[in-house]
Amino acid sequence: MQKITLVNHLRAIARDLEPLTQAAAPGDMAWDGKEYRKVTSEAHPDPYALAWWSKLNTLADMIDYQDSELSPKQLSYLQRALFGGMGSLNDLWFDERQFGQTAREINNKLSYSREALFSAFKA
Repeated sequence: MQKITLVNHLRAIARDLEPLTQAAAPGDMAWDGKEYRKVTSEAHPDPYALAWWSKLNTLADMIDYQDSELSPKQLSYLQRALFGGMGSLNDLWFDERQFGQTAREINNKLSYSREALFSAFKA
């Protein structure tokens, strides 16, 4: 597995989670992907999205800045954290009743991104 491929996948997934990591108060201006719009309702960051956003960015930075290849112990940790059971990235899913269309879009992206990450990890 190429380190740069892994780093790119981790950063892409972190970017996908960003909408659920933002806090906003009514009257704030927020980017909707096309333009800045006034926020009409209060938004709180989802703690799971925020935790995974932080973890994925930290892992990507640590791997990117490491001069050597990943060790077997590092690969084992990454496999458990990303593809293990309960509490792994594979287990991350957002409630569409709480976050609506945003959750639906992020869940779809996560499904695709995790599959691509797993394929890259196993290569």
